[in-house]
Amino acid sequence: MALYLHETEAGTIKIQRAVIGRIVIEAVRKFQGRVLITSRKGKPVRIKYKNGIPDAADHFDISMGEKGIDIRVYIAIRFGTSIGTVTEQLISDIKADIEKLASIAVNSIAINVTGMISKQIARRNIEVKG
Repeated sequence: MALYLHETEAGTIKIQRAVIGRIVIEAVRKFQGRVLITSRKGKPVRIKYKNGIPDAADHFDISMGEKGIDIRVYIAIRFGTSIGTVTEQLISDIKADIEKLASIAVNSIAINVTGMISKQIARRNIEVKG
C-alpha cells in the first residue's frame, strides 16, 4: 500500500512507507551507534531486511496529511551524547532527505527519546518536535 500517490501525465508516482523508513534509518546511522531505534515502549528493535533493504517503518508513526507527511520516531541515546544535538540533527536530516529524495512536503517530525543507554537503558520520555 502506497503512503503517497500522485497522478501525472506520464504516469503514477507511488511512495511507500518503507522508503520513508529507509530515510530515517540512514539518518540514525550517521550517529554511528550512539542512537538506536526503539519501539514505542523503549525496547531497541532489530531492523528487518526485505530483499537486502532495511525496513523499520513498522516502528515509526508515519501518516500523510493535507499539508504533508507527519513522522514520529522513537530512539534511545547513549549516555554522554547530547539529546538536543541528536534530535535537532535528526529532524533536520530527515526533513531535508524526504523533501529532496521523495519530493514530499514535511508537515511535522517528532523525535521521542525513550531512553538513555549506559549498561542498561534508563527510561525517559522526552519529545522534540520540528
